[in-house]
Amino acid sequence: MLLTTSRRPCHLARILGRELARLLPDSEYVPRGVKTIEKVAALARQRGHHRVIIINSSSDRPSEMRFLEVGGTWQWLNASMKLAGVAVNRVKIKGKNFGGLKIYAGDPGSFNFSRWLSRVLSIECTDRLPESGPVVLLTSDGGLKIRFRIMPCAEEVGPVLSVASFGPLFRGANLEV
Repeated sequence: MLLTTSRRPCHLARILGRELARLLPDSEYVPRGVKTIEKVAALARQRGHHRVIIINSSSDRPSEMRFLEVGGTWQWLNASMKLAGVAVNRVKIKGKNFGGLKIYAGDPGSFNFSRWLSRVLSIECTDRLPESGPVVLLTSDGGLKIRFRIMPCAEEVGPVLSVASFGPLFRGANLEV
């Protein structure tokens, strides 16, 4: 997965992109600069990525994540995640990416979100909290939150994302996730 930002990102959006690239399997962060979406898609294709995450900024904070599907051509994935907040936890992680990362819904209120996020990121969703290894822990207590943990000690690594909303980008389109 290729991660990048909007054209004029805030500082925290750049940090978020780099941190997520360290956590998501087979991913890398590339600064957007003046690249068009066409050029971002071509770069992703060239580097062997089939999906792109674009972190948009608004009012000096990361505000939304949008997704591209890249193949012979590219298209917007019918998915958008609006962010209510981002807290960066700069704990050093051994290795570049988490191998075997799984998504787990920590409570019933985050179950639908876990299934949606699993399809968008192409990461396996599990019904049991893994006893070892990296996990994306989703909770809904006080609003939807995305946390990255290493089990069994439940050490929190990476950013904590507060999600304001998630769902389709286009109403009535046939680009369902």
